[in-house]
Amino acid sequence: MKKFKKIAVTSLKIGISLLLLYFVFRKVPFSDVWELVKTSKLYFLIIALIAFVVSQVISSQRLLSYFHANQFLIHKIDNLKLYLIGMFYNFFIPGGIGGDAYKVYILNKQFGWSAKKLTKSVFSDRLSGLLAIMILIEALAFPLLPGYYKLLIIPAVAVTIAIARIFFMRFFPEFKRIFYKTLLYSLGVQLCQMLSIYFILQSFTQVEDIWIYFIVFLVSAVLSVISFSGIGVREWLFMKAAQYFTFNADVSVSTAMLFSFITAIVALVGISFQFKKMTIRLQ
Repeated sequence: MKKFKKIAVTSLKIGISLLLLYFVFRKVPFSDVWELVKTSKLYFLIIALIAFVVSQVISSQRLLSYFHANQFLIHKIDNLKLYLIGMFYNFFIPGGIGGDAYKVYILNKQFGWSAKKLTKSVFSDRLSGLLAIMILIEALAFPLLPGYYKLLIIPAVAVTIAIARIFFMRFFPEFKRIFYKTLLYSLGVQLCQMLSIYFILQSFTQVEDIWIYFIVFLVSAVLSVISFSGIGVREWLFMKAAQYFTFNADVSVSTAMLFSFITAIVALVGISFQFKKMTIRLQ
């Protein structure tokens, strides 16, 4: 039953991705997108790739902070390798073991560490990332709000952080000392990825109202859980943003596709470590 449920969920995610891509390319022909991608400026795409790589290094360091808080003293280089393997599993193996589950399995198998505590570390890492996304969406909503409503941004962000801290103290007290540290890491991750989006856009043209693209990107990061590796959801949301804000739809969809491609390139690095018999060192 458990295996059937996993296959069903994975099939549903792939189906959603394919369906959304179908809707996207009905409105924005793939041939137009591809022609635009071929004219993009390579040096901007290289900078976008570097910004994304930096975001993943920061993300792996955030996860390491959670591991260390539970006295799982993994060496930072081996933690980065393990993180990249997990990224590969998440992106390229639908229906297989998830990247987070793989980390828990390997560390539990090699060191006999508590699977429950490892899972809490990984789950808290994900929650920290979600919190940063919520904060940035609230901050970027500033231009959308009329008049004095803009003044609500600061208290909204403060309340969001306060509620999240209370939640962590209640359910994950072992991580309360690193709450703000990991939040800063999470903000760094998202800011680097937003920078990646910015340079992808710059590879096509000078773009106005860049903050709207950032909001759409952050929303797509949250909704990516309903599709396979975020593919389809990101492209569909960027296409819709182009319709509502009179952006160039070809540029919007091309940006989403190139971000997915950059993610795939970095995730492929993980396979090189997967093929080697990796022994995780401790500090």
